[in-house]
Amino acid sequence: MKIVFLVFLFVSSLVAYEHKFELGVDGMGYSKYTNETVASGSAMLSFSNDFFQTDAKLEFLYSSEYKERRYLLLNELYITKEFDDYALSLGKKIKYWGELEGYNVSDIYNQKNYLKDPFDKTAKYGAMGADITRYFDENSLELGVKFYEDDIIYPQNSTPYSPFPLTYEKKLHLSDKRYTPTLYLSATLVSDEYIDSETKVIFLHGYDTKRDIVFNPTYSLSQYAYRVNKALLLSHIIYSDIIFKTEFAYTDVIDYTPMSDYTQLGIGIEKSFYDLKKTDVTLYTEYYRYIYTDNKKVKNVDISEVYDNDLFLALRINFNDVRSSELKLGVLEDLRKNERIFKAEAQSRVFDSFVFHAEYLHVVSNNTDTLLSEFDDSSRFVLGVKYTY
Repeated sequence: MKIVFLVFLFVSSLVAYEHKFELGVDGMGYSKYTNETVASGSAMLSFSNDFFQTDAKLEFLYSSEYKERRYLLLNELYITKEFDDYALSLGKKIKYWGELEGYNVSDIYNQKNYLKDPFDKTAKYGAMGADITRYFDENSLELGVKFYEDDIIYPQNSTPYSPFPLTYEKKLHLSDKRYTPTLYLSATLVSDEYIDSETKVIFLHGYDTKRDIVFNPTYSLSQYAYRVNKALLLSHIIYSDIIFKTEFAYTDVIDYTPMSDYTQLGIGIEKSFYDLKKTDVTLYTEYYRYIYTDNKKVKNVDISEVYDNDLFLALRINFNDVRSSELKLGVLEDLRKNERIFKAEAQSRVFDSFVFHAEYLHVVSNNTDTLLSEFDDSSRFVLGVKYTY
């Protein structure tokens, strides 16, 4: 241990070093399950010198009641080398492809971390890959590869976040080899000449992040990964204090006959009002559509398919005080089925490094065709504090 510490001090003296640590404790109450106390945290480290930069993120989660919600994970570890107009990156990384506030149909590079929170779109696993980016002023062209597909752990049916009625086995079944690479090409176009806008177009060939759920001979469930050709569009346009957002994804399934091709669409409007009785208020209106090319094939095997003909309405209030106090209210309403999700979040900073936060989530679902039915008529309440340094 002393040798490791001395090596760390020696390396730190040779490079620039930045860090950010977060530690949180939450009390979580459930309407249908045993309440729990959860400790969570992350350590983000960045080392840089004249040749390259290394970034790493270590995460942990510890539940007082549910053993599955206990892990220590090196979720990101990658190096970046920048040239005049190029950047190279290699390693385990999280990418964010999305524009909308409620749900991102185009955020398909990383798998979700359902152990942490199935309702948090930022809870994701890092993926091993590499990419090269060519910059043209504010525009860019990126070519990337994801090296292989990981087994994904789901909570079992004894936990509050289990989406399945049967036992789940994490061993992944695949239509091709696990190390068959997934390739993508991404182009970003930024414009501010007549109107502020940013558009990203992505073409992907390889494994989709959506996976089928298959029955095993042991009467358990597993994931099945299949390959696709995928076209994605992400765009936002800013006009005055209104932001118009669009996300589009078309998926051509190339090697899995039971699964239909499918299209996903998300559109949204974000409107801000400033200095309303010393507060800033932002309103969000978003609509999501999920369309199968062949309705006779497999469907409703992924939590993303909850977002089919759904309307998302949200409100964020920034109180503009020294404590950075904020309140968020949102509802996701299915316009065709009897499903809805209510969520309220509040947070306020105390003593610079401490943030107190609270959350209330309530799910109503009488539809047995989607994974959301496993959370039907249930609620949770969270009260906690996070320390950052």
